[in-house]
Amino acid sequence: MTTAPRGSVASGLEALREWKLILLLTLTTAVIGLLSAMPLAAVFQKDLAGTLVGDHFLRNSPSLAPTDFVDFLEDKADVLRGTRRTAGAAGVLGILLQAFLAGGMVAVLGRGRFSFAQLFTPARRNLGHNLQCLVLYVLALVVVVGGWMGGAMAGDKRLRETVPPDASGLAAYRWGTLLVALLLFAVLSLVYDFARAARRFAPTIGAWRSVRFALRVLRGIWLRALGLFLFWLVVGAVAVLASVGLVWWMPAASLPAVALLVLLQLAALALRSAVRVAAWGAYVGFLEPRARRALASLSFS
Repeated sequence: MTTAPRGSVASGLEALREWKLILLLTLTTAVIGLLSAMPLAAVFQKDLAGTLVGDHFLRNSPSLAPTDFVDFLEDKADVLRGTRRTAGAAGVLGILLQAFLAGGMVAVLGRGRFSFAQLFTPARRNLGHNLQCLVLYVLALVVVVGGWMGGAMAGDKRLRETVPPDASGLAAYRWGTLLVALLLFAVLSLVYDFARAARRFAPTIGAWRSVRFALRVLRGIWLRALGLFLFWLVVGAVAVLASVGLVWWMPAASLPAVALLVLLQLAALALRSAVRVAAWGAYVGFLEPRARRALASLSFS
């Protein structure tokens, strides 16, 4: 059995070898996306297939496609409302699947080859724990980030009563508000992910104790952990936006072009999945040398 390298970024890059995880995440994301788009299938077949409007979309016509798109939104408003509701339900399913699969990934990453049985067994065992952590995470976001933004908006309103709308101080205040909100989000996300990863080192640990475990691990090394979080956030954002941007602007007026477009879309999903697996691998590598000490301190507290 091999172990993940000690360097956090190196552990993330090592995790990219786990093609089965990347493929699994890609396929589940694609299936969820197809389910959310199903209400539009009949509309696309009737109103876009073989029509001039559909041709404008396939060719990504810069002058005609935007107008056709606005008309489509107005004419099919009822269908789009149904699609949004379906997408919302699919989004909930996606969150549950992420909670399920994360429980397996933290158990197998960095430990060499694994079977799907070795992935799904801890995933099933850790699902309840991960859902409890998710509830705590959402509550923390509402209280901490929501409270910060609410107070900042109240301060912004008072500030606008005393300074001109184009004042540089007002812009600086708003940017500072967003940066602090991002920092709070990053801190809470780290605690959330490390709390879920606690089950790798203590398979029966509860949600509250796993949060305490995460805080113990992060004590004194917050800047390094935040740097790791921001690194994978930026890498993931750049990679995914670049791939999606390539697909978004690509015309697909022939059957080979449509096939290429579908492949590129799947590649964009695979890239997103790869970044997620790499981030989890980096978190595991970050926790490995610190987890035992954090668990020992919990047992004596």
